[in-house]
Amino acid sequence: MASLSAAYELTDYENWQEKYEITLYQTGWRLGGKTATGRSQNDRIEEHGIHILQGWYETTFRLLRSVYDERKKNNLAPDSPLQDLFKDGLVANNTTLLTEFVPELGKWTNWPLIFPETDEQPGLGGPLPMWTLIEKGLALSIEMLLGSPYSKKTSSFAARILSRFFPKYLNGVRQKDRENKGCMYFLLKPFLGEGGIIERMVKKEMAHITEALKMLKQSGVEDKHKRHSLILDLIEREIRHIEKEGLPYAEDEQEKRHMAIGICFAYYNIKGIVKDVYDPATENFDFTKIDQYDYRVWLAMQGAPQWLVDSVIVRFFYTGTFANLINEQGGAVAAGTALQFFAKSAGFKGSFVYQMTYGTGEVMIMPIYEVLKSRGVKFKFFHKIEQIHHSDSGEIEAISYAEQVHLSVSEYNPVKKINGGKLNVWPSEPLYDQLNTEHASLLQSGKISLEDPWADWTDHQKGQLQKGTDFDEVILGIPVGTLKTICSEIIQKEEKWKLMTDNIVTTPTQSAQLWFLPSLQELGFDLADWGLPPQNSAPNVVVYQNPMYSWLDSSLVLPNENWPENQRPKFLAYYTGPYLLRKPLPPFSAHDYQSSENARLKDAFEQWLQDNSAWFWPKGATYLYPQGLNFQLLADPNNSADGYDRFSSQFFRANVRPTDHYTLSVPNSARYRLKADESGFDNLFLCGDWIDFGGNVGYIDGTIQSGQQAAQALRKKMNLGGHKEIWSELKA
Repeated sequence: MASLSAAYELTDYENWQEKYEITLYQTGWRLGGKTATGRSQNDRIEEHGIHILQGWYETTFRLLRSVYDERKKNNLAPDSPLQDLFKDGLVANNTTLLTEFVPELGKWTNWPLIFPETDEQPGLGGPLPMWTLIEKGLALSIEMLLGSPYSKKTSSFAARILSRFFPKYLNGVRQKDRENKGCMYFLLKPFLGEGGIIERMVKKEMAHITEALKMLKQSGVEDKHKRHSLILDLIEREIRHIEKEGLPYAEDEQEKRHMAIGICFAYYNIKGIVKDVYDPATENFDFTKIDQYDYRVWLAMQGAPQWLVDSVIVRFFYTGTFANLINEQGGAVAAGTALQFFAKSAGFKGSFVYQMTYGTGEVMIMPIYEVLKSRGVKFKFFHKIEQIHHSDSGEIEAISYAEQVHLSVSEYNPVKKINGGKLNVWPSEPLYDQLNTEHASLLQSGKISLEDPWADWTDHQKGQLQKGTDFDEVILGIPVGTLKTICSEIIQKEEKWKLMTDNIVTTPTQSAQLWFLPSLQELGFDLADWGLPPQNSAPNVVVYQNPMYSWLDSSLVLPNENWPENQRPKFLAYYTGPYLLRKPLPPFSAHDYQSSENARLKDAFEQWLQDNSAWFWPKGATYLYPQGLNFQLLADPNNSADGYDRFSSQFFRANVRPTDHYTLSVPNSARYRLKADESGFDNLFLCGDWIDFGGNVGYIDGTIQSGQQAAQALRKKMNLGGHKEIWSELKA
């Protein structure tokens, strides 16, 4: 995605064709990297994992808006059902389920978070400034800690406040429509002014919160640092009261428990940002000042109680970045990176989460490919980079590659058409009719994937690109996990490259997809019991039981798959989590490695389901496995009578390939990252979520920003300007 972003940025300026031409080299038959998808049997969508877009991904939405506008303007896919990004490709989903294990109760509990939609639109106007994010974070924390308006049981205090935020539903009952004046209006109005709810209903000690919220609403105050310090001082008095009482855990005190965690979480994070990150001299926020600390260590340094440090909302920072199982202490995330993640997410626009109605590769990557192809960018599929060669001149002189297969056509067309030829998709395997018949037969009979570095395959031929003949400038967007292989000569020469590849930590991930014949509700999942809206609600579960701690209801893509009528699924669950390696990756001569890891994942996931599923889907359990899952409920194209065969027909993926590893943001690692223009070679630019792009966490928005940075650095070298702003830094 970083490379595609770089190509898009390079071609997003008038008359670029007069300055340079662009060729992308890609292993295998499809684009997208970790966002690639494939259509297999029944045209079912197979993903690398769970992919969603969040309302604060400003760079991503700006890019996609531009792509869809140009695609429609130039009539590049006139028959496609994907014409408008928001109407056809995305569905808003504001529901998140934090699942928390309470040791005192010895069981898991649910904490629904329902985010109010805003009138703003992502991708327009750029990210909110930091002080605004702090204010919005404080206001949103109030709404979050009150619980869900859709729960069947809501306290009278919470109900009166929540009725202002979510006027259409309360306690499962539709209310009269009210004028929608936006998130902040409804968040703050009930608390402020004479006779406000807090002033009338809450105990005297809460008057400090009331005063803080009044101050929060004030605008035009010049010294924002002083103002927010005063607000925090007011809130601190209530924090001390909460901490004195301790964290409640009883069943009938869950609302109070969530309030305690929510208020303290917001307080200690914002207190730390104001104290340790904000620089009064420059009036800027420097998150790198605390990146040497693990986030939980830093939180404890602010005086946070241990129960907050260990809380589910803190754990989310570790599970959300696949970092919670990399050590025996619950993981590691750099404090500055975690805080940026927290601050930016508070600035979401529209919906907190957007789900894709088709595969990630179809909603995002295919339109980008169609636009780049139309602009004149060339694509070389089945080209595997093997080594990047430098010279004493300080430039990249040659690039060795392997051409994986012999084509039977002059140029490979990666597009598969389904649904009557209207929808362009990426196939899960190469389009064999475009390959040499011998190669196609060998690949099919041996079930060989050309994306698998361990595949037992002899490449068609070797080649080498030469500087001055085949290229002048190089943008390297291949993930960091491969650099020790393809950049070994550079690493031997450049100490900063060795430090970078030794200190940037990555982890494999795992994913699975289960197609069910019954609906989610038929499996016993009652939306109201879980605090979710009665309509247009897709559960998005995070921080559940390791290692598959996250699952998402992705049933919205099912109408775009083509199943036999007697096996048409009603419910689709996507799972993801980190994948633990017990030993280092083997040499690429271990040809069965990928298949053996997929089998290991499937076996472990089978046991995980039998131990953990029934909490969510009680009607999907069996007498023999009362906590588990009846595999007879799974859709199977072959309609097997055997439950295990039905389970085996689902999709399992161990993302062990070096290109698939997730880049972690562990303490002290950011200083080893190189910027887009810091390769040390005059004609080599870098992009990917592993470079120093600013946010330095593995997510698609930063990945796209890194591609933009590489492209603009290359253009600046050519004395070209007029560039768009890159939204990678938080402004005060």
